[in-house]
Amino acid sequence: MDRKVTFVQYGCGKMGKYLIRYGIEKGAELLGAFDMNPAVIGKDASEIVGDGYPEIGIKVSPASDADEVIGRLKPDVCIIATRSTVAELEEIFTICAKYGVNAITTCEEALYPWNSSPDLTKKLDQLAKEGGCTL
Repeated sequence: MDRKVTFVQYGCGKMGKYLIRYGIEKGAELLGAFDMNPAVIGKDASEIVGDGYPEIGIKVSPASDADEVIGRLKPDVCIIATRSTVAELEEIFTICAKYGVNAITTCEEALYPWNSSPDLTKKLDQLAKEGGCTL
């Protein structure tokens, strides 16, 4: 590939810390970060990563801004590290599909949601197909 893979981090807690670091260290470009926790909103992503990580220049935005920011930035990937069920991630999956942004997640149920949430999985699968992306 002739360019860096771009990504946004949705969820900047314990897992997000490592996912941001891993993405950057593997050569991806962080375009944005989102969280619901007021204690991290506005912080530079380097403060989330910690351990004296050099300033990244990307501030954590409120999760409520994800639709507008993802639509504007059009990253290649949205890494989601928040909740455990597909239903809890429906909103961010829908946003990603709307803009054709691939989404990967630490969500346990997302491993194979066709068994536990078949109707929602079918809906999200259709949105992903329409958006030309994978969830």
